[in-house]
Amino acid sequence: MKSMRGVRGFVIGLLSGCMLMLAMPTMAATVKQFVLGEAPYPIEVNGSTYESDQLPVMNYKGSTYVPLRAVGDLLGGTVGWDSAQRRVIITYGGGGPIQNNAFRNVQIAGSAGKYTVTGEGRVFEAMMSYAVEDGHNYLLEKNYMLSEGAPAWSAFKLDLLIPANKLPKNGTLMLQLFEYSAKDGSKVNILNIPLETFEE
Repeated sequence: MKSMRGVRGFVIGLLSGCMLMLAMPTMAATVKQFVLGEAPYPIEVNGSTYESDQLPVMNYKGSTYVPLRAVGDLLGGTVGWDSAQRRVIITYGGGGPIQNNAFRNVQIAGSAGKYTVTGEGRVFEAMMSYAVEDGHNYLLEKNYMLSEGAPAWSAFKLDLLIPANKLPKNGTLMLQLFEYSAKDGSKVNILNIPLETFEE
């Protein structure tokens, strides 16, 4: 009786192992791998050269790959991570209007955690919302009552204060202007604006 149990356990174990081995190639087939080589040439923009031992310029099949933050720095732009929407946001060519259907003429002043944001909003029942995040977490989230609701445009002024111990050591502080949908409570008319990029 014991030998039958032992044989049955061996057979079950053998079958389980075979099934696992058969599944391995299928799982591996879904993972794409790319082999990049370090580029033997520099990247130069307007006289500034990008060089980094930790994040070097890479080459893959004749195409050059440079870290996004380095590209932003070389071009005078700002690169930030929007954790809520899970996307990279690049702001470039300063001087252009920062706006969408609900917010326009947005201007940012300040640094080191103290910022003044001005602009105009056009939102349902005059209630706009805003949040500041560091790429991972919201550091604050508040509401602001405009003087008039949509369809009128109303001026706003936000005074933001982020404590020094909450500022990112490496990363971009992002402001998010939005309103909550009257239909389902989701965030709509989201406008993401870089406040400041920090580097150690």
